[in-house]
Amino acid sequence: LILYSLTNLTVMVAQNNLSQRLYESYSDFKENEIINKRFSHQEMMNVLEKYKKSDLIKINNAGYSIEGREIKLIRIGTGPINVLAWSQMHGDESTATMALLDMLKFFDSKNNEFSEVIDFIISNISFYFIPMLNPDGTEQFTRRNEMDIDLNRDALRLQFPESKILKSAQDSLNPLFSFNLHDQNTRYTVGDSYKVATISFLAPAFNFEKDINEVRENSMKLISFLKKELDHFIPGHIAKYSDDFEPRAFGDNFVKWGSSVILIESGGWKNNYEKQFLRKINFITLIGGLNSIANNSYLEESTDVYTEIPENQKKLFDLLLRNVTVSKNNIDYKIDIGINQNEKGTFDKREFYFDGRIEDIGDLSTFYGFDELDCQGMRLEPAKVSSKIFKDIYDLIKIDVINIITEGYSFVMVDSISSDENFTNLPINILNSKSEYKIDFGLNEAANFNLTQNDELILICVNGFLFDVRSQKNNIKNGKIIK
Repeated sequence: LILYSLTNLTVMVAQNNLSQRLYESYSDFKENEIINKRFSHQEMMNVLEKYKKSDLIKINNAGYSIEGREIKLIRIGTGPINVLAWSQMHGDESTATMALLDMLKFFDSKNNEFSEVIDFIISNISFYFIPMLNPDGTEQFTRRNEMDIDLNRDALRLQFPESKILKSAQDSLNPLFSFNLHDQNTRYTVGDSYKVATISFLAPAFNFEKDINEVRENSMKLISFLKKELDHFIPGHIAKYSDDFEPRAFGDNFVKWGSSVILIESGGWKNNYEKQFLRKINFITLIGGLNSIANNSYLEESTDVYTEIPENQKKLFDLLLRNVTVSKNNIDYKIDIGINQNEKGTFDKREFYFDGRIEDIGDLSTFYGFDELDCQGMRLEPAKVSSKIFKDIYDLIKIDVINIITEGYSFVMVDSISSDENFTNLPINILNSKSEYKIDFGLNEAANFNLTQNDELILICVNGFLFDVRSQKNNIKNGKIIK
C-alpha cells in the first residue's frame, strides 16, 4: 500500500504542470489534415484510417446515420474506469471533434515526453468517444440531422438512429464520467463583463429542482479543477451555462442515468474564425480531465469554485459603434450601432463568407463589442453606389477597388453577374446594374454606411466591416454580390 501510494504520488507530481506542458507542445499533436472547422465526414474518416492498425486505439462501427454514414465509437486505454465523450451532436459544432482527433495523435505517439502520462491514463481509464454523432448535419454544416431533428432533444423518445447509438453506448459502458461537447454562440460574455465566454462549463441538473447528488457533485468538482487549470490560459474567459433542467436532453438524462456529465461549450475568441485556438483549449481540457479522473484529484476540489463561475450572457456584438450622430427631420440624435458579421456557408458548405447585419440600434451602453469604436462627433451618412458601371466582376478585379472605396463608395455596379456565389473576396459590394436594390439603414438591414466628421469622410462600413479612409486601414473580409 505504501509503495502504491508513493508511486501514485510520484506520477501526480510529474503531471503537476501537465496543462502548461500540453499548451507548449500542442503543435506536435495537432492533426494537420484537419485545419478548417468545416471539414467533411469523409475527411474525418481519412484521419481515422491512420489508426486502423494501432495497438492502443480501437475503432468500431457503432451504426449509421439516416443517410447511411458510419458513426464510429473509438476506445483508448484498457483501464477499469469508463469515460465517454461525444461531439458534433449538432453538425455545425466541430471544435471538439478536431480536439478528439488531436488526442488520437497524442495517445498514439511513441517515446514522447508525455509517455508517463499516457501510460498512467490508459492503465486507469478506458476512454470511449463518438467523434461525429451527426454526420449528416456535418455535411451541410447545420445544427440538426437530415430530418431537421435536434438530436439533443431525443433522449426520451430515441426515435433516430444517431440518438439510439448514443444511448446504446451509455447502456453498455455505464460511464463514470461523460463529456458532452458542443459549440455555443461566439457572442456570449462571462456574466455582465465585456469578456467573451471562450469556454462555458455545466454540471447538468437531473431534475427541475436542480438537486445535487453525488453524481452531479462530482461533475462540479471536476469542472472546478478544469476551471483552475484553464485560468492559466484564458483568465476571465470561463463562464457557466444555464443549468435549467431540460428533460429531453442527453446531458441531463446521462446524470439521471448515473454518469457525471461535463458539458463543454466552446464559444468565442477574437479573430479566431476557424476556432483553432479553442480546439487547442479543448485538447488540454480533455486530457487534463482524464488525468484528474485517473488520479482522483478532482475529489479534493471544492464545488464553490464551480458555483462562483459567472453564467454566460449574450452581451457582445462583433462591432459596436458608440455615440454616432444621426439626423431625422433636421434634428440630431445620438445612437449606438451593434453589428454582427454572420457566417454564411458557400454552396459546397466547406467554406464561408460574412454577411454583416445591423443587429441593434439605440442605447447599447450595457453591451460590448469584439471591436468597439467611440464615434463621438461622427455623423452617419447613407452608403453610396459608384456611378461607373463595369462589364463584369472580372473587369472589376483588374482595377484597385481601394481607390473606389476611398471615394466613399460601398457599392459598384456590373452589367453581368454569372457567378453562383453570393460574395466576393473584393472589399466592396457588387450590385447588378439592372437591380432595383434599395440601400437602407435600419434594424436587420445590411450594414453599409459612411461616417463623416465636419463633412470629411472618416470611415466606410462595407458589409459590417470598417475601412479607415485616413489611415487606409482595411478590415473588410469580403463584399456581397447582389443580383
